[in-house]
Order: sequence, then C-alpha cells, then structure tokens
Amino acid sequence: MSDVLIIGAGLVGAAVADTCAQAGAKVRVIDKAAIGGGASGKSFGWINASFAQTDAYFALRQAAIAEHRVLTARLDLLQATQWNGCIWWEDEGREFWQHAEELAARAYPHRVIEAAEIIRLEPALVNPPPHAIFTEHEGAADGKILTLALLTNVMAKGGRVDTGHMVDRFLRRGGRMVGVGTNQGEIFADHIVVATGTGSEELLLRGGMRLPMDNQPGIILQTTPTKPLINHIIMSDDVHFRQAPTGHFIMGEIFSGGGMDASLDKNANDFATRMLARLHRRLPAAQDVEIAHIHQGLRPVPQDGLPAIGAIGGLYVATMHSGITLAPLVGKMAAQEILHGHMEPMLANFRPDRFAAI
Repeated sequence: MSDVLIIGAGLVGAAVADTCAQAGAKVRVIDKAAIGGGASGKSFGWINASFAQTDAYFALRQAAIAEHRVLTARLDLLQATQWNGCIWWEDEGREFWQHAEELAARAYPHRVIEAAEIIRLEPALVNPPPHAIFTEHEGAADGKILTLALLTNVMAKGGRVDTGHMVDRFLRRGGRMVGVGTNQGEIFADHIVVATGTGSEELLLRGGMRLPMDNQPGIILQTTPTKPLINHIIMSDDVHFRQAPTGHFIMGEIFSGGGMDASLDKNANDFATRMLARLHRRLPAAQDVEIAHIHQGLRPVPQDGLPAIGAIGGLYVATMHSGITLAPLVGKMAAQEILHGHMEPMLANFRPDRFAAI
C-alpha cells in the first residue's frame, strides 16, 4: 500500500486524495488553513469549456465536464452541483460572433438564441440582449461543499485530514524525496503532492523547484436568499450571477471573480454595492436581496495561464485556475500517474517542468 501525502485541502487536493484513497492508497491531507479555505471556497463555480487558450486546454476542460457529471452522480450532492446551463452575452458585436464561431469550430455544444427565447428561458430578466449563446450542458458547483464531501470520503476509507500544518521544508534521503517538515513535526510518504494553489510557487522554491505564478485577485459576492428567480447561469455584459439551490445569488463582474475597479471602488463594499445595483437592474424581482458575504482572495494562475500538473523534483504538482472545472478529472488522472506510473497523454502540454528554462 502506497503512502500519499497531499499538501493542500482545496478541491484539487481533495480530488486527488479521494481517487488515491479509492485505489487503496494510505492518504493523508494537510493544510495550513481551513478545508476549502482558499480559492475553492471563493469561486463563482462555473463548470465550462467555453474559454480555452489552446486546443489542448479545451480538450482537457471538455473532458473535465464529463468527469464532473460522473462525480455528481457518485456523490449525489444536488446542493453542491447544478447542471442548469449558461446564457452568455458578456461580449457584443464582432467579439460575440467571433466567440460563437470559435465554439462552432471546436464542436462545443451551444446555440445562439434570440431575445424571445431568452425571455422564455428567463422570464424574470428585463431588457434581454438581441442574442446570447446558450450552453445548456454546463453547470456550476459549490467548491467548498464538494471539497468537504471528497475529504469525508477519504476519511471514511481510513485517510487523515489535518489542518494547521505549515510545511517549511522538504525531506530527502539519498537524493529521493521522502517527506516534509512542518510546524507539527515531520511527515513521511512514498508520494508527495503539492496542491497548494496560490502558495505553490513559494512552497516549491523551498525544495529548489521553479513554478512561476501570476496569481490574480478576485472577489465573489453572495447575497441573502430569496425565492427561485432564475433557471440558468447568467453571464451578462456587466454582471455575472447564478442562484444556488439555497436561494442565494453568487455574483461577480467576471466569472473568475475579478473586476474591482480602483477608479470606481474605494473598497470591496463599494464594489459590492455596484454589483448589487446591476443585479437589481437585470432582475427587478430580486430587489429584496442584499449582500451577505464578500469573498476576496487570489486565483492560482501559473505564469502562462495554463494548468501545471505532473512530476517535478520528486514531487507531484497540481496547480491551476479553473480548479472547479478541472478538479474531478485532474484527481483521476493524477492518481493514475502517482500510483501506477501511467503517463496521461492529455496532460502532456501542462507539465510543470515547462517553466524550468525560464
């Protein structure tokens, strides 16, 4: 039985841990902070492959949607994941049609819908655009609920999950990576996985490895709950929002959570007020909702914007933006590579050693 130590109790780390535990490995997950306390718990949660810089990245994201559906069925967590589709009109004019053409070229399931159908699909919306892109197979997930569910599975299979463990060094024996030193003592394992998101660059430097990150600030808002008002994820040109099964709206200015403008917003409260006003204009029936939570944080983005997944310096790294979309698939693929040495061809373009020459 292999011992697998996973540093990072976010959704990506939890997905790797769950798949390793299912395969019979002895799994331990550690984190310096709370479970799902990083980007996983502060994400808009859109599961999609609508935007991808490269064809290889698109293929990975497309496969990840299918794997998410498998996970949804296995966990039976209707409160965590909704497959309600997305109505998108973030761009207008030429950019809108270019995006539609790109989706068509990649054979991504979608259709352009006109204002009348937008109203039929979302009768509570006012002033719909003349057209939008409808991707009805997409969904959204609550990253923290998914993380907790996966780690609960890990513990049910005998694994351990410990918070308050800060890694300060890597331990080598005979040139081989054998464990880590933490503020709680040393931990040894056959395999060590770094899934620390925004903290990956700093942590790996302690082991003499390079993974340049371009972490980006983000802000996601959650409102007070109200009755069901919308049926889909709405990605308009000035506010993005969805309604969770609990009745809360999750929203931001761009789907990944950025958008706070220093010229308009002195602080997060100003930004929240501006976004709430936009929601109210788009959805007058939601006039009763107010801002309940403001989630600020950093999004983990490797320097070139693409995931970093694979072996480096005796460790296995899994760091990426769009962790909500990618985590179930990455967890499955990473476990195969870690435990069985299987090299997944779909990950060939995303190996972390591509940064070695920078």
